Amino acid sequence: MSWEAWYTLVVLLLVAIALIREWFPPSAVMMGALVLVLVPGVVTPAQALAGFSNPAPVTIAALYVLAAAAERTGVLAPIVHRIFDGSDQPIRSLWRMAIPTATVSSFINTTPVVAMLIPQVEAWVRSRDRSISQYLMPLSFAAILGGTVTVMGTATNIAVSGLLEEIGQEPLGFFELAPVGLPIAIVSVLALPFLTLALLPDRTSARKQRAETLREFVVDMRVQPRGSADGKRVEDIGLRHLHGVYLIALERDDETTAPVAPTTVVHGGDRLRFAGRVDDILDLEAVPGLEAAEIEHALGGPDSAIAYFEAVIGSASPLVGKTVRATQFRGRYLAAVVAVHRSGRRVDSKVGDVLLRVGDTLLILGDREFASRWRDRPDFLLISPIRPAPTRSSPRAGIVGAVAVGIITTAAIGLFPLVTAALAGAAILVVTGIMSPTDA
Repeated sequence: MSWEAWYTLVVLLLVAIALIREWFPPSAVMMGALVLVLVPGVVTPAQALAGFSNPAPVTIAALYVLAAAAERTGVLAPIVHRIFDGSDQPIRSLWRMAIPTATVSSFINTTPVVAMLIPQVEAWVRSRDRSISQYLMPLSFAAILGGTVTVMGTATNIAVSGLLEEIGQEPLGFFELAPVGLPIAIVSVLALPFLTLALLPDRTSARKQRAETLREFVVDMRVQPRGSADGKRVEDIGLRHLHGVYLIALERDDETTAPVAPTTVVHGGDRLRFAGRVDDILDLEAVPGLEAAEIEHALGGPDSAIAYFEAVIGSASPLVGKTVRATQFRGRYLAAVVAVHRSGRRVDSKVGDVLLRVGDTLLILGDREFASRWRDRPDFLLISPIRPAPTRSSPRAGIVGAVAVGIITTAAIGLFPLVTAALAGAAILVVTGIMSPTDA
């Protein structure tokens, strides 16, 4: 072999070691490898940058804009609620999860599909005290299997199609992989529950042990006007059998009802007060028709990316000795205090009237950057992210769904190449304001 070949092998070995040992971020490793083969002339600049002229990376990037818009607007939320509203029987519940997941991931990249479904799966598993280990891996496999059916199912399929075009061959047809991928996906998804129960461990006890250490909070949820819970009885919404969460009061027109009977009918604008452990409290976000009472004060728009945080008040904090309302918390921190925990017990008073003390733990709803903005300030001794709020469908989810259908249809019938359809769809999402140019 020539010295260029030996040199390239050494570079590949270094790349593999750097990725395995996680010395640097993958993007930095790959860029470094490019420089190492470019400087000594192993490849020319034109060859090194040829990939940017391939339509595959552009197509993948455009489809990630679609996936991000789907996650932001909760376009899959109605599907998710139907998936996890059925049988508690393990095999049936795994099928109910795997079949829609594989179907959706045939048309949306697998990674964002799994990212969107993980919080919903975790919430459903916790509510039934199941083993999380027997659901997350099948979720991943179902998405991967769905990605083998169409050319836009995974980034790998799109990249291979682009490489075929590069060497003068016809690109992969939209459903060209289906004659092989579809039968494999169907058989594998049908077998997935049986393999799961036979091979994957049951780690429910570990979750129970962790639950013992979680703090309890009291939070208010608001019934959405004209939402799916408006006008329904408490028991019909499913609020009587929540795992680890208890409905303790209902507030309507400044009148409080406690305890709340199962037959009580709730109306839009009602505030429902719940008590429970922090992880279980957050699961209330997944209940159709309910939303955090403070969500409109946390951020400006309904599609904003929000998350929950636990923040501990230190002795140097300007919040000490003031009520939450007096601190003007919403305006100062661009976030909302959902609940307060103090000295090993929950605080049952209205959040706005709680007089804050050193050591209080606040459950905060804010944007994803809340922790980075305030981590090095004296206002909070410690800020710990919990997890993003579960996505719910927004009024603009229909636009995202229409764009996705348009991309799939025009590419499938050959009206436009996939790269053209994907770029046009991404442009529509930016023009309509669902995604900002920076986010896209």
